[in-house]
Amino acid sequence: MQQNDDNRRSFLKQILAGSAIVAGSTLVGKKAKAQEREARKRPDETLYRETDAFKKYYESLR
Repeated sequence: MQQNDDNRRSFLKQILAGSAIVAGSTLVGKKAKAQEREARKRPDETLYRETDAFKKYYESLR
């Protein structure tokens, strides 16, 4: 009975070690590259309008 437990444990240890090696090699093997994008030139634009409700809200924060 002890022999089976030892064999089973060593088998599980080998499987765990093998999966760690495979996972590590896949992570090391690929290098991440950023995608190059064309820089957008935005004109000076206001992303909000100063309405009365807007001003009232900001006054309430003070």
